[in-house]
Amino acid sequence: MGRTTKRFRDFSVQTKLTVLAATAITLAVSVACAIFVVLDVRRISASKATQLTAIAETLSTNSTAAVAFGQQDAAEELLAAIKGRHTIDIACILDADGSVFAIYRRFGDQADFHPQSVTLGAHYGDDGFLDVAVPIIDDGDRLGTLILRETTADLGQARTTHILAAAVVLAISIIIGVFASSHLQDSVTAPILRLASTAQKISQSEDCAIRVHHDSDDEIGILYRQFNGMLDRVQSREKAVIQASQRLQELNQALEQRVAERTSELEQSNAALQNQIEAKDLATKQLQNTHAQLLEVSRRAGMADIANGVLHNIGNVLNSLNISANLIDERLRNVKLANLEKAVELLLQNEDDLAEFLLRSDQGKILPRYLGKLSDSMRDDQRSILNEIESLASNVEHIKDIVRAQQSHAGAFGVMEQLQPAALFEDAIHFVHDSFSKHNVEIVRDYGQVPAIEIEKSKAIQIIVNLIKNAKESVLEHDSDVKRVTLRLEQSGDDVCFQVSDSGTGIAADRITTIFSNGFTTKKDGHGFGLHASATAAVELGGRLSVHSEGIGQGATFTLLLPVSIRTRHKALAG
Repeated sequence: MGRTTKRFRDFSVQTKLTVLAATAITLAVSVACAIFVVLDVRRISASKATQLTAIAETLSTNSTAAVAFGQQDAAEELLAAIKGRHTIDIACILDADGSVFAIYRRFGDQADFHPQSVTLGAHYGDDGFLDVAVPIIDDGDRLGTLILRETTADLGQARTTHILAAAVVLAISIIIGVFASSHLQDSVTAPILRLASTAQKISQSEDCAIRVHHDSDDEIGILYRQFNGMLDRVQSREKAVIQASQRLQELNQALEQRVAERTSELEQSNAALQNQIEAKDLATKQLQNTHAQLLEVSRRAGMADIANGVLHNIGNVLNSLNISANLIDERLRNVKLANLEKAVELLLQNEDDLAEFLLRSDQGKILPRYLGKLSDSMRDDQRSILNEIESLASNVEHIKDIVRAQQSHAGAFGVMEQLQPAALFEDAIHFVHDSFSKHNVEIVRDYGQVPAIEIEKSKAIQIIVNLIKNAKESVLEHDSDVKRVTLRLEQSGDDVCFQVSDSGTGIAADRITTIFSNGFTTKKDGHGFGLHASATAAVELGGRLSVHSEGIGQGATFTLLLPVSIRTRHKALAG
């Protein structure tokens, strides 16, 4: 459809007008012919039914006496009189009971004809016949029914004749219409073709002084006047463009002279600026080196803090191991083996008469009770030694856990891992747990449902350990009975929020903005690298570190926001 429409658009105006005229004539004449054929066929059908009904009524009147007196031969003779009308195939008379009284068939017996099913009136059937039934009445009494069946083949012939006539009329109308439109369309197409020819001539010669002339006031005349007005405006603009071009050339020459002067000045300025840029690049490299050194110092300081925590934890466990070993040694030295040996010696001395010894002698009578008490005592010693051995094994496993945790972080810089945030908090607690227990500082865990994060574990652990360690020191410095550090986990959009809150000394409002500055510290022995390095590491991990405090004595909350995936965050920032 689209390709046909495009081809039609490419036709000439004359061809389009001819096609449109032929199409309009075809549609109009087709509709008129269709209406004529339908109406005429209906008229012929109604006339045929009227004629057959009149014949049936005449026969009905003439057959009244034959039906009334039961003269079947006379009735059949009367029906045979219609053989002169060749289109009637069957004539039938039914008596008052609906039985066939007399019948005439042009073509012999027709088994598919059932006169009892025909109702009064004229009816066209689907089988190609017209059935007419009229009552036979005598003095107001209905004696029977007369039925005629006529073929409708002549209607089909009439319909075909009308259609052929309509087709001939349609063809003649199209020929006449196309011929007339082809002679009349010159008055419409000639001005359009003249305008197209003028436009093509202007395009080829680029001469906007050419004009078209048309005296009519119709739409084409308006089009001609608008076309000439457009040419006037184009010609005016061409003159303006020529004048502007000349002015532009003059300005261009002046501009070239000024550009040459400014170029000389810029070359001098550029040389001076280049010297400044080289000096700035040198200062930037020095600043980057200094920053890298500070990061390395802060990383080593963080690793030293973790190592000190590890050594402190191992030292506490070794003290417990020493106590357990001393208790085991003391228990083993106090085991009552000498008493057991004496009892065994008595039994061996009286081995030949053991029953007499146990029943008659004073020593034999008390020996079983003595052995029972000795067994209970040795069982208690055994249980105590086993408990100490279990404690010893537990402390050894504790040392292994501490060393294993430290080994998992040492040398892991730059490695991205998929970790549970709660596991990061728990690993950090391992490093400071004994210090918290020693000073009776309570650790409260408030972990919400958060997703796993993709993170560089070593950096994250250093940040969290530093925050927890600072929180403990703040709690110990504050003179309060409540010594508590709360660890919270919650999700904030695409980030996981790590919060370390303490009930310590708090932070003054004027120090909130400078607490992450390099070298800033409130401790007597502090170096000012911890929080600055933690904030820098948080940014390197794609997150940020912030702090909130209601003031002195109100505690503080440090919040570490880390993305669920640092790669996704970097891609978003790059985009």
